[in-house]
Amino acid sequence: MVGILLTVLSLHFLRGFSCLPADESAFGLAYNGGKVMIEPVTVSLIWFGTGWQKPGREAVRNAITSLSPSQYNGKLSEVPTLGDWWSVVRQYTDSTNSPVTNRVDVGVECFYTGPELNMTLDKVVEISQAVFNKTAIEKFGGNLNCTQLFEVRENWIHHILLSHTVMFVDEQKQREMTDLCSGKFQMETVAGMRVNMTWAREPQNEDDHCSISFGKSYYIGPPNGDEKVDGLIGNMLAKVVEEVTNRDGRGWSSNDGNGLTVSSSCSPPFLRDKTGPPLYLDEEKKTRFNAIGLNGYRYILPYIWNQKINNCALKLSETCSSKAVVLEHPRGILKGGIVVNHTDGLQPHAPNQKCQWKINFPGAKFISFTINYFAFAEDSDDHLLICQSHSSALHCSSIQANHEDFDKNFRVFGSKATVEFTSGDHVPFESRGWELSYSAGLCNGKKDVYDHDGVIGYGSSTSFSYVEGLTCQWILHGKPGTLVSLNFSHINISKSLDFLAIYNGQKQQIANFSGFYSSTDLPHMNLTGEVMVAFATQTDKGEGWAAEFYISSPVDREEKVLIIIAIAVLAVVAASVSLALVTVAIVKRRRMYKSSMDSVEGQMQIRVDIDREENKIGEGTSAVVYEAVSTNGVVVAVKARRDMASQTELEEEILLKCSSHPNIVSLLGHAQDGLQRRYLVFEFMQLGSLSCNLRERGGTLDWEKRLAIALQVCTAIQMLHMYSKPPIYHGNITCENILLDELCNAKLGGFGAANYCSSNNRPNPEQTSEMAEDIRSFGILLVELLRGEPLRNRHTYKNFSSLDQINDFVGGQECLDQRLDVPNERCKIMGLAKLSEIAKWCIGCCRVEGTENDPKVGDVLSGLRQVKQMFCSVLF
Repeated sequence: MVGILLTVLSLHFLRGFSCLPADESAFGLAYNGGKVMIEPVTVSLIWFGTGWQKPGREAVRNAITSLSPSQYNGKLSEVPTLGDWWSVVRQYTDSTNSPVTNRVDVGVECFYTGPELNMTLDKVVEISQAVFNKTAIEKFGGNLNCTQLFEVRENWIHHILLSHTVMFVDEQKQREMTDLCSGKFQMETVAGMRVNMTWAREPQNEDDHCSISFGKSYYIGPPNGDEKVDGLIGNMLAKVVEEVTNRDGRGWSSNDGNGLTVSSSCSPPFLRDKTGPPLYLDEEKKTRFNAIGLNGYRYILPYIWNQKINNCALKLSETCSSKAVVLEHPRGILKGGIVVNHTDGLQPHAPNQKCQWKINFPGAKFISFTINYFAFAEDSDDHLLICQSHSSALHCSSIQANHEDFDKNFRVFGSKATVEFTSGDHVPFESRGWELSYSAGLCNGKKDVYDHDGVIGYGSSTSFSYVEGLTCQWILHGKPGTLVSLNFSHINISKSLDFLAIYNGQKQQIANFSGFYSSTDLPHMNLTGEVMVAFATQTDKGEGWAAEFYISSPVDREEKVLIIIAIAVLAVVAASVSLALVTVAIVKRRRMYKSSMDSVEGQMQIRVDIDREENKIGEGTSAVVYEAVSTNGVVVAVKARRDMASQTELEEEILLKCSSHPNIVSLLGHAQDGLQRRYLVFEFMQLGSLSCNLRERGGTLDWEKRLAIALQVCTAIQMLHMYSKPPIYHGNITCENILLDELCNAKLGGFGAANYCSSNNRPNPEQTSEMAEDIRSFGILLVELLRGEPLRNRHTYKNFSSLDQINDFVGGQECLDQRLDVPNERCKIMGLAKLSEIAKWCIGCCRVEGTENDPKVGDVLSGLRQVKQMFCSVLF
């Protein structure tokens, strides 16, 4: 009488029971000419017991009204609704081919609150008969109350709901009410008319088999907050389905004579397998469910037999048209079956399907695919085929159930791809569907840039698709020594996983960006020669980046091609005669080894005596700098450490990374003398140090030039602090280490104390950070530019403990360099005042009033640019 679906007997019995025959594909339901309810249905309820609470009753009522598909106003839901579940029921028709009704409502309700202990089946029948007669109701003396009398009508379903407080007599006759979780009996009402009374009961305790195994590990909470009510609802709705499709026992039932119906032909969802049911998870509310109803309710519904797909399902299967779907978006998701939240799925896909999607995104270098979800049964004939458009099978990726080791991430090169899904004649329940995502990648490999200016980048804001696995390079071909400028308009890439790196012509990394950069932190880089911009991704979560570039003197593309061809020809010629020249080359090399001042690649030969005093152009506590001439006649600066045994590798390493910056002195190479002493060779700066220029030629350095020097030095510090990975601190920013060329452009030198910033927390929180020391030194440099004279013993100015001391140190207008006139323009006077405030801000870094407003180099640079604007000049 009651199907397996309704949790009969015990969980131990049901767990090993299969309600489908061995040949599952041969199973089906047949119509036997009986009653099918095609008109609107009303479900009247009799509430037995005192254990009912208002929320539980509302959950039951809502479940019934949620069965009407029209209540959802045509809105599609990824998670199956009770309306979807009922739409499967509606595929069953009567003899006129009319489907099951699409309207189900709650009808009359009666409430029995009398004695609940030692209840018998006869007592249940007596109370059920009474609800049809007013006089019979009154005999219960207020323990039975109804909103109105029950009636015997064609499309009424009378359902009894037994609270967990109702306890039955433990006798063989009453065993049905305790061994079963739901059922049906017939009884006689007025005038000898007989009606069906369906019933369902709540579990009475945690060990009750009607609890649908909510205690298992895969279950974390009842969908509507009451385990007993939620357990009853599924059993109640199964009886409603049985009534509308097979009310008199001659409706829809199994064609094998087993008597299984629409609602009893599938095992309950909570008995699928040892891993638990395919339930959706709401982590916030700590609930699991497999369908949703109206008003935010969630439910665990029983599976019902879907005649169209010859399998169990909660929702009508998705099918595809005979025409291919053309997709022209840069990214998207394709799927078959129900795979919401990548759970185990809730139904198989439809049989005999052949679905095709054509992806076409002009300009794409490749289409990237990721398999998010894949569940095909082992004996399934289903397969998923992904191909480059118009390609042979050799260029396709085929994914089938017996290929468990398939790659979940792969690419199809080109701007077009085809995805084809085919299902077999029979789709097992385990074939729950698939889902893949695709993205069009618009860069791959190297791109040579020879234009004077333009924009490079990769970002979704320009309809590009930000995808995982990009390895892209842009080579900006500038002639050696000429300006190559990069001005970034936005950077927003996944921090630590994706990166944007800048390299110089020697492929030394200059900068590395990762994460989000605000407008004040966006880099503006001036480099020289050939520059490579590399972009690599491990995620698809970023928003991309873009940069305007300017190449002052681009390499001629055709000329470079000819050079490459010539080099290739020469290489062939050289290879053909190389064996004949081996002996000569060895002899020559031995002779060259004997000459002093030789160097490895990139080093220079010096042909003057750098120890002579008249060649000295600068000195510090650790090194002396000499003017020298290279073998090709170029004047250079040679740095010799006082302690010739000291190491220079770190200084060289740092300079190789950053000396291509136009405001950092260029390292040309290194050399050794006959005693194997090591020297660093730099470009020669004609005007010497800023310290010397302030003292001797300060009158020629007007306010505009001094502000330009401040901006140039600040961009050099920005290069070290922000763009270098790991960040670098200079450690000795002084007037002596700022060098000027013949046009008064400033370059930062003196890297003997430079090092990588420590990533560890400082042991003393009050200790100034390494970057803050540079900022503070830069603030003192600004004071020197304002005053027009280098400060002696700069360390005495680094221990201010109050703002008053800093204000006194910086001073006001009276402290400005007297060799220069105070500007007449109001905007310039305000600019000098702001420059003083920036100096105070930098000097007070990490010492005055906490660290919340401590300046970073990006903030300082932004302030200096505002000063430049006040001087009515173009932004630097």
